[in-house]
Amino acid sequence: MIALDPARGVNNGSPSLHAKLLEALGPKPGDHIVHVGAGTGYYSAVLAELVGTSGEVTAVEFDAALAKHAQASLSGRPNVRVVCDDGGRWPESPADGVYVNFAVARPADRWVENLAPGGRLVFPLGVPGPQRPNSGGRHSDRGAALRIERRGNGYAARAVSTAYFVCAEGDFEADPDDVARLRAAFATGDPETVRRLAWKSPAPPETCWFVSADWALCRDETP
Repeated sequence: MIALDPARGVNNGSPSLHAKLLEALGPKPGDHIVHVGAGTGYYSAVLAELVGTSGEVTAVEFDAALAKHAQASLSGRPNVRVVCDDGGRWPESPADGVYVNFAVARPADRWVENLAPGGRLVFPLGVPGPQRPNSGGRHSDRGAALRIERRGNGYAARAVSTAYFVCAEGDFEADPDDVARLRAAFATGDPETVRRLAWKSPAPPETCWFVSADWALCRDETP
């Protein structure tokens, strides 16, 4: 791993983990992929290769200095657009894939609701860990990368890998009740049993690994 912003604990991540997560995302030639938390753009460049000249990558980075670096690094790739903005505001319109590179206790509404039919979301779900002195940033101390796929009127879901990412910044402040529920879910069982995302719809708690006020990760299959 290469440090991008040591003071905030931001690095380029484990290449082997990203390879697994990108495989789960399954970008195809012609796809529009939104890369949220693009950093300096390394994995945006990988995505640009995978979607090809007929595809498009929107690289979204919250930190202005990192976004400027990404813009310079990716300037020779006409199929990549770099945006300095809060990642929770993207995608602005339906996308074939959303690839998130920081941990959250809840996916942003637009990541889920702006998936095109058959669209995939890969993101790290994580319980914020303690702020450690002089360590930079705050990382998840329980976490898993999840893959969500839009199917008909529902969402299939599965765990891809254990994953501990730096926690989100900007408009992603986690609800304390959600964090407590999520910590309990990780403590009582791993998310490998998850098969479905219930999004803003009721879900019987007995069928779920995790249940919150308006979303849940369920063990039953997508209808």
